[in-house]
Amino acid sequence: MTATWAIAFGAESPVLAVPWHDDDGRIAYIDLRAQPERIGEIPEARENPVLAHVLARLNALESPWATAKCDRWPLDEDDLQAAALHLDLDGAQAGIGSYIDLYHRDAAKFASLEDHRDLLQRLTRAAEKSGPPAAMLELTLRHCIAEGAEGYAITAFLHAVGEDAARAQTNWEAALAALAQILLNERQKLQHG
Repeated sequence: MTATWAIAFGAESPVLAVPWHDDDGRIAYIDLRAQPERIGEIPEARENPVLAHVLARLNALESPWATAKCDRWPLDEDDLQAAALHLDLDGAQAGIGSYIDLYHRDAAKFASLEDHRDLLQRLTRAAEKSGPPAAMLELTLRHCIAEGAEGYAITAFLHAVGEDAARAQTNWEAALAALAQILLNERQKLQHG
């Protein structure tokens, strides 16, 4: 899997606010750490068991993370071609894109820009050593306001391609599982480092 990271702090860059809701109030933030039984209310999780499993793991009590938003979609022709070119893969006929917004539960880490820069470097190095070669990860650091506190969140964009829809799905699932493991390995580094 290829991996890159970026920082999006410009005036036009979105700020992640937690909790959140859409304009008409139909879709809203669900605190999966406090209410894990509500995972089925997230359409993307309901439709993708691997995504549901990853969200459950990232929001588990022993995890250092909390998730705020997610989405999953089929790549359109332009995005598919761009991903295949970036991955230097011929024959990609299908692709899947997704993102997960997540942030540190630890207040000091949540508020530290320096910790996040170090974290992004560690995560991208680890991602480059795992996951399928037909996947790419981009981690974007952005401002976040979570329950009144100001800090930082990471948007993990993941794209995977394949020679058909089934292979793209398999590659996406493998990349998503690898990303979850990399993120959860941070807990062990915090405990032992």
